[in-house]
Amino acid sequence: MAVARMERRAIVTNNLRDYRPLHSEAIAPGGDGHFGMIFMPTSYRRIKADTGRIIAALEAKLIQYPGDDDLANGEAWI
Repeated sequence: MAVARMERRAIVTNNLRDYRPLHSEAIAPGGDGHFGMIFMPTSYRRIKADTGRIIAALEAKLIQYPGDDDLANGEAWI
């Protein structure tokens, strides 16, 4: 989270169990915030065969949130 925040990057993960609490902590009053979290369902496997599907979904999110701060402190799903 600290590196993503420092580099003004969103986080893309399918690790909902660990990152959903980090999201809540970051956006709580007094939290450090973040530049967005994009969650992938488990149906998006991280294997070569699904690479195109993941890239297409992420490109759609870039169109939906074009500005650097458009997804700040928010979350989205692909």
